Amino acid sequence: MLNPIPTVIFVTLHILLIQSQTHTSNHSRCPPFRCDQIDFPFPFSDQRTFGSGTIDCGFPGYQILCDEEEEEESTPVPILMISTQPYQVKNIFLNQFYDEGVVNLITLVNTDLIRDINTYSCHSFRNFTSPSSGLLLPDWNINLTFFKCPSQFAPPQDFLDQTALNYTCNDEQTRLYLGRYVIVNSSQMNPTKRSFNNSITPRDCNLVMLPVSSADINVSSVNNGDIERSQLGKVLAAGFPLQWKSDADCENCIKKKERCGFDGTKVVCLCDDGCNSTNSSK
Repeated sequence: MLNPIPTVIFVTLHILLIQSQTHTSNHSRCPPFRCDQIDFPFPFSDQRTFGSGTIDCGFPGYQILCDEEEEEESTPVPILMISTQPYQVKNIFLNQFYDEGVVNLITLVNTDLIRDINTYSCHSFRNFTSPSSGLLLPDWNINLTFFKCPSQFAPPQDFLDQTALNYTCNDEQTRLYLGRYVIVNSSQMNPTKRSFNNSITPRDCNLVMLPVSSADINVSSVNNGDIERSQLGKVLAAGFPLQWKSDADCENCIKKKERCGFDGTKVVCLCDDGCNSTNSSK
């Protein structure tokens, strides 16, 4: 009769080895992610590795594409996709104190929009749509109001008196008007019928709301109609903020000096020794 003990020891060691390799793999999959000198914390993750395993390093909708430029010595550009539109990430600010509590901010730039302004194109002028991932425009956010009208549109004088600038787009079929006022917290406005200084948007025109940073625009210059197209490009190049609140479960992982992962349904803590477990708050 064969002695079963060596077989049991071998099987046990084999199982432990597999667990060790799996744990190490899970832990090594979520190192701090950096692109263009910006450190992206959870819930952001590298788009190239998202969905490649049972545990992801961020939530869906928070993937960053670290886009390599064609030039070999150029700096990678971090890109966040929102409603099929690419936005360049300019910076991230963590643990900012506002009236609504502690929030995190990410500043985004629509480079397509800036390019279009410089070339008199109106192709990228369309309403910004907040992502469903949980990134939100702050309540104190400032929005510029544009109107895309047919080039043959004959605006009444009271409409022109309420615009800061206008120009014909390079397709020669559209004319763009910038309203002489800014709107705060437009997310609470009726998107189907907004007022333009108490007058309804012209019937043949489309209203476009674009968020900008309140720190990089002179509101009075817009209200007074004292702004040029080149200045508008600089304001949009400064970007606009979106905010998100830190995930409580991930915060518990961090307090234990562990990393955060997402298994498709909940946040899991990736331990220092390679193990992964649910957070300690539950």
